[in-house]
Amino acid sequence: MEQLLEPKINTRDFIIAKAAELFNLHGYNGCSMSDIMKATHLKKGGIYNYFKSKDEIAVEAFNYSYKKIIERFRSKLDYDKSSVEKLFSIIEVYASFISKPLMKGGCPIFNTAVDATDNHPALKERAKKGIDSLQKYIEIKVEEGIECGEFKTNCEPSKIASLMIINLEGAIIMSRVHGNDEHMLLTVELLKDYINKCRT
Repeated sequence: MEQLLEPKINTRDFIIAKAAELFNLHGYNGCSMSDIMKATHLKKGGIYNYFKSKDEIAVEAFNYSYKKIIERFRSKLDYDKSSVEKLFSIIEVYASFISKPLMKGGCPIFNTAVDATDNHPALKERAKKGIDSLQKYIEIKVEEGIECGEFKTNCEPSKIASLMIINLEGAIIMSRVHGNDEHMLLTVELLKDYINKCRT
């Protein structure tokens, strides 16, 4: 009988995945090459066969984390039809970061934005684009909801988007600090109630 061969592991992707977890937990400065070597069981030369520097690993690790976030959002949003459904799904996906975290350490976009603000311009810019993209998406969904009569005409898309992101990111932090999902559950309830009050 022909022996089945295990699929070949993509070493570069393996390094990125492990580094993404470390950077999300410890931040850019808090994660050393030694930490990455320990997590991957690779020597420094083995890692530098695939990357020029720690900076390159950090950027690729963020890209990896951001892709995982987008995949989770799409897994829900692709099935929604109305603007209200999409806003509720965004809230529920954020809540899932507590009950079913993508990786240890909380939201990679927020963590990177805070961690890289003063010490890594390239990472800061990527995190900013990630947050801006979500903000714009919410604004567009609210605008579409106003146009089709789902939301009141006096609703402010930018205000709704900002309140959603600020409260959801804050709830993630509070949930991590206290080790439970009480703050997230409260935030979900309040945001959904707020959105319902904006409906026609």
